Amino acid sequence: MKPRRGRWLRLAALSMTCLCLLAAPAWAKEEGERQPPYDVPGIEHHKIWVPWIFAFLFAGACIAIAFKNPHRTHLD
Repeated sequence: MKPRRGRWLRLAALSMTCLCLLAAPAWAKEEGERQPPYDVPGIEHHKIWVPWIFAFLFAGACIAIAFKNPHRTHLD
């Protein structure tokens, strides 16, 4: 059997890409102090209930439209 050069070339390219993607964070320099995770002072804290209300209203509207009678006429 004749080995295919294209398959080995693709495998080599894939392995080099994976190696570069995984090695890049290891080579990064650490500058200054490290901030603890999830401690971002620049982000303002907003009330989270407003998007949930809109999400439930949207879902309710979608469900109401989905359960409409499909045999209705334009005169309803």
